[in-house]
Amino acid sequence: MTQRRGGIKRSSQLTFRRRLFIARMLLRGPASTEDLITAVQQELGAEGYPTAAVAALKHDLDALKSSYGCRITYRRDSGGYVLEDLGTLALLKGSETVRETMRLLEERFPADSTDPGAVHVHALLHHLRLLAAVEH
Repeated sequence: MTQRRGGIKRSSQLTFRRRLFIARMLLRGPASTEDLITAVQQELGAEGYPTAAVAALKHDLDALKSSYGCRITYRRDSGGYVLEDLGTLALLKGSETVRETMRLLEERFPADSTDPGAVHVHALLHHLRLLAAVEH
């Protein structure tokens, strides 16, 4: 690896894998700085992050925002970083039928529903919206 100002140059493939992994982690729900760094290190081993992991994570989050249009915010009340929109990383393109089905599920299980399954349905719909970049 080539020595550069600011540290060792990381391979672009490793950096890309790390950023996609962070996006996948945030799809699961809010995550703290420590949670994300630990998960990256477990997934990628010693190559996961350099010594200055916190700074590198912040750089990765900024790159996800600027390069892919991801909307990631830090919310203390949620326990860390929250993925609100995948931007151009959205993986699915739902048909009108899919969007209509999502609307029907939302109507069948309103947010104030006493049905114990409503919470799970809304979590699924939120997850699908993130993956498909579907507005509600």
